[in-house]
Amino acid sequence: MNALSTSYRFVVICAAGFCLFGCSLVSPPKGITPRSFVLTPISGPSPTGRTSSTNIVVGIHAVKMPGYLLGKAFAMRRENNEIIYLESADWAERLDTTFQRVLATDLARLIPTDQVRLSRWGAEAVSVEVDVTVDRFDVNSRGEGSLVAWWRLLSPGDEKVLASGKFSASRKGPPPDKDALGASNLMSHLASDLAVMLARAIKESKSSYDGNPAE
Repeated sequence: MNALSTSYRFVVICAAGFCLFGCSLVSPPKGITPRSFVLTPISGPSPTGRTSSTNIVVGIHAVKMPGYLLGKAFAMRRENNEIIYLESADWAERLDTTFQRVLATDLARLIPTDQVRLSRWGAEAVSVEVDVTVDRFDVNSRGEGSLVAWWRLLSPGDEKVLASGKFSASRKGPPPDKDALGASNLMSHLASDLAVMLARAIKESKSSYDGNPAE
């Protein structure tokens, strides 16, 4: 019995040791705090060269995003249908919130206007309403960033669709697991690409909601 008991204890100890060793391989080192990131507006002068703002007042609805982007962790696309979440990087605020805020700042510079609404507003308080639904917004393991979104420009009070379409853009940068800061900057540029297109569409449809020719 003593020999059997000793053998049993040896097996249990070895199994426990193997489990602890295996867990140490897959668990992140303790004491490492993930870095937190936000999207940032793209700085620079107005592309129109204007020094004064237009009279366009823009209302931006809450940006809708798929569920895989609404967590705190930084999502990286490994394959076309596989998403992994980084343990070393996360978002400092919800991605849909920071996307709406950055879109507002970029549009204010691009139109340009000093009047952008992000919360509730009366129909008479804005010139045009912007509605964006994001379908894909991430960077894959090869550093290829993609933004796919459906967008609409609406007359005040959602009474009429002034313009709509699908936006798709891609950029090349660093993989998020190698350089999360570079990947977040890449995503900021993709959001700015959408803002450039929306600013152009807003100015082109200006005559639809205030009777003046587009500038």
